[in-house]
Amino acid sequence: MSEISEGYWLAIDKPTGHTSHDVVAIARKTLQIRRIGHSGTLDPDVTGVLVLAVGKATRLIQYLPGGKVYRGKFKLGITTDSQDASGKILSEQPVPNLSEAELRSALSAFLGKQAQIPPMVSAVSYQGKRLYQLARKGIEIADRPARSIEIHRLELLSWLSPLLEIEVACSAGTYIRTLAHDLGQKLGCGAHLHELTRIEANGVSLQQCLPLAELKTSPEKAVKLAMDAPLAHLEALYLSQAEGLRFLRGQRFSPETPASPDQPLRIYAQNHFLGMGQIQAQELKSLCVFQEPQLLLELSSELT
Repeated sequence: MSEISEGYWLAIDKPTGHTSHDVVAIARKTLQIRRIGHSGTLDPDVTGVLVLAVGKATRLIQYLPGGKVYRGKFKLGITTDSQDASGKILSEQPVPNLSEAELRSALSAFLGKQAQIPPMVSAVSYQGKRLYQLARKGIEIADRPARSIEIHRLELLSWLSPLLEIEVACSAGTYIRTLAHDLGQKLGCGAHLHELTRIEANGVSLQQCLPLAELKTSPEKAVKLAMDAPLAHLEALYLSQAEGLRFLRGQRFSPETPASPDQPLRIYAQNHFLGMGQIQAQELKSLCVFQEPQLLLELSSELT
């Protein structure tokens, strides 16, 4: 059995009107594979990159890079209870005559590390319940806890009142709806998220994605990304043949090649991706091992 058949990633371009769970269900039915998960929730109204883990790749979701890149439009002058276009309108105010320079100055205030208060219509947990469940009951949590996020890049792409188009690179857990709302508060006229596309996530770009409709009609077009393909942000440790066998057998040992301690490492031997490991007290400890019998036999035969 090949390493790809054991597990891989599917990059899907999600359309509007589908939840992340919907996409997983469609992939399971289309591919006739039960073991499929997604790497992070994408709101139904948001389009773009949704990375699916198939087979043993589900064990690697926690090691994916968390950064995201979005391109979207904010509509000034209107606030909604969900902070996006699907919500109930709460207020309408005239939009001031703003220049692009003024907008760029306002956007720059949101760069860097900060605390962001998530919207009520979100999957964030509060005292054991999702905020959106409370919102559906008409319960507003005024003191919902802020979350630490970081906005690495925030660019103004175009401005035609009342719509401004932006591109933002941010950490996992950032709500672009809330960014739109907060920008509107800063400008004094209110705002909400008008539309949004995720153009990069978990090391995968939109150009690598297959539209969901094509997955349903032509699943053979799906590009299967190798399990280690999105993990290039992590340090790699290359083992000898003998060390590779020891790693696959779950043994702890001190590898010949030094590596950074106390952080996840991609583990290889003889050009095979073996799994994830970590150096602890100068010994290599396995975190996630893919023990394919054929791979073990290949390494064993190369030693004889």
